[in-house]
Amino acid sequence: MVITRVDASHKNKIHIYLDGEYAFFLSPREVQQLKLVEGGEVPDSFYEAVLEDIILPRAKQKALSLLKFMDRTELELRDRLSAAGYSQDIVERAIRYVDGYGYLNDGRLASAYVRTRKSTKSKLVIKMELKQKGVDPKLIELALSEEYDADDQEDPEITAIKKAVAKKVKSPGDMDYGARQKLIASLYRKGFDIGKIKQVLNQEL
Repeated sequence: MVITRVDASHKNKIHIYLDGEYAFFLSPREVQQLKLVEGGEVPDSFYEAVLEDIILPRAKQKALSLLKFMDRTELELRDRLSAAGYSQDIVERAIRYVDGYGYLNDGRLASAYVRTRKSTKSKLVIKMELKQKGVDPKLIELALSEEYDADDQEDPEITAIKKAVAKKVKSPGDMDYGARQKLIASLYRKGFDIGKIKQVLNQEL
């Protein structure tokens, strides 16, 4: 295999190209230690050894680091690892590694996401945001049903609408027709159910 390019334009990362294709990135120190230069040749076994001994362990550590302070969906983790310069194969292996320890759980993330946002956001917006994060639709529906269908609590969307109204107007009962319609339109654009918006405003009047 021929080292066709040694790209040092990335901060603290040197991208190595073998036979014209991007292979992996190394630190400047590692490149120096391995004596990699453009035009040089390395055996296939060298490529595999670098992947197994340097790149894969680094990708696993990167994945763990990304999950250390906050849950991420599998899609988010995959995107972050890919953006960091890891190949698709290495990304998948790193994901399998952290998943094997139970660190990846889209269902758990979806439930927590709904629970912490249901009092300030509409159900529709929460659903859309979870879809954008790559959560499976079935897991989204399960999380929503768990948080919104409880019999011993006020409808979370009603609670969220009340909070939104309180932030926008001090005395809803003093609003004229035009102001009321503007408020309804504003809340509707945020994904709140029109019937529930009117229900809250009628209670406040």
